[in-house]
Amino acid sequence: MDKKIILCVDDEPIILNSLKQELSQHFADSMIIEVAESGEEGLEIIDFFKEKGKEIVVIISDYIMPQMRGDEFLIETHRVLPNCMKILLTGQASLEGVTNAVNRTNLYRYISKPWSTKDLMMTVESAIENYEKDKTLKSQNRQIQSSIRYAERIQSAVLPSSSYLKELLPSYFVFYKPKDVVSGDFYWCRDEDNKIVIAVADCTGHGVPGAFMSLIGHQLLNRAVIDKKIYSPEKILENVNRAIRAVWNGERASIHEGMEIAICVIDKEKNKISFAGAKRPICIIQNDELYYIKGDRVGIDGKENAIYTKHEFEIQPNTQIYLYSDGYQDQFGGKENRRFMSKKLRDLFQRIKSKTSQEQLEELSSEFESWKRNYDQIDDVLVLGIRL
Repeated sequence: MDKKIILCVDDEPIILNSLKQELSQHFADSMIIEVAESGEEGLEIIDFFKEKGKEIVVIISDYIMPQMRGDEFLIETHRVLPNCMKILLTGQASLEGVTNAVNRTNLYRYISKPWSTKDLMMTVESAIENYEKDKTLKSQNRQIQSSIRYAERIQSAVLPSSSYLKELLPSYFVFYKPKDVVSGDFYWCRDEDNKIVIAVADCTGHGVPGAFMSLIGHQLLNRAVIDKKIYSPEKILENVNRAIRAVWNGERASIHEGMEIAICVIDKEKNKISFAGAKRPICIIQNDELYYIKGDRVGIDGKENAIYTKHEFEIQPNTQIYLYSDGYQDQFGGKENRRFMSKKLRDLFQRIKSKTSQEQLEELSSEFESWKRNYDQIDDVLVLGIRL
C-alpha cells in the first residue's frame, strides 16, 4: 500500500532538516516526509501530489515566512485539502495569526518552538489517527446517504403518482414536505368498486424509522381495500389496526409503534363522502361553511380492538376536502416562536378555499415558510386538498 505524506514547511533549512529527521525516524515504516522552504513551494508540492493521487494527511507549517505567512499558506491549503490535519509550529505567531488559522483552516494544533520531540510525535500520531477516523466516517456517511436516497426513491415509488391522482381527482393538491429525506407521513389512494378511497397517515417518528412504518401502513391499506375489498372507512381502520398487531409480535410485542390515519371515501354512485379518523381529522367546506370532524382518540397501534366512528356527508357543488398530518399545525415560528396551531390552519383553509388547487398549494407553502422563518422544521408535513 502506498505510503501517505507529511509535509513540513519552514523557511529555515536547519529547522526543516531537524523536523524531517525526527519524523522520518518515528514514521519510517508508514509515512513519507516531504519539505518545502516557503508557502509557494508547499503549494506546488501539494499540487504535484494531488495530480499523482497521493494523500497528504498532515501539514506542519511555520508562521513567519517571506512572501506568505503560515496562516495564509494554511488557509490556501485548506481550500484544496480540507480534510488534511494542519499544525502551526512557530515561536513568533501573533494571536491574530493563530486565530485566523483556527477559524479558517480547522487548525488541529498550535505548537511553540522550540518543540518537544515527544510532544510533536504524539501530536502528529493523534492527527493521523483523527484523519483516518474522519475519512472512515465520511465514507460511512456517504454510504448511509446513498442508502437513504435509495429509500427515498422506494418511498416515492409507492406513493400515488400525480397522473393517477389527476385522473381520479381532477382538482387536487398535495403539500408534502418531509422533515428529512424520507418521511413518516404518507398519502394513499385507490379507485375500487366506483369508490375513491383516500388516506393521509402520520406514522410514529420521521426520517428512516417513520419511512419504514409508512411502507408497512401502505401495505396494510392495500390488503384491506384491494385484497379484502373493505370500502367503509371505519372498517378499513379497524382492519389495519388488527393487522398491525401481527407486526408487533414476539420480542417486539411491547414496542407498539403505529400511525394516525384519516380515511375519506368518495362514493360516486351515492354522491356521498364518508370519513373515519384514527387521531386525525378532516375539514370539509360546503356553502362557505367549514365542518371540522375530529378523528377518534385511538390511533393505529394494535394494542386493542379499537372501534372507529363513521361520518357521512352529501357531496354538494364545490365541496372542498382537507386531510392532513399534524406537522403543519405543530410547526414553531412567527415572531414569538409559537406553534402554528390547528385553529390557524383551519382559518387558512377558509381563506384559500375558493382558489385553484395550484394557488392553494402555493399559499400553503408560502404561509408555512413565512411562519417557520429560520427555525428548524420539527416534523414531516402533509396536506392533501380535494375539490369535488
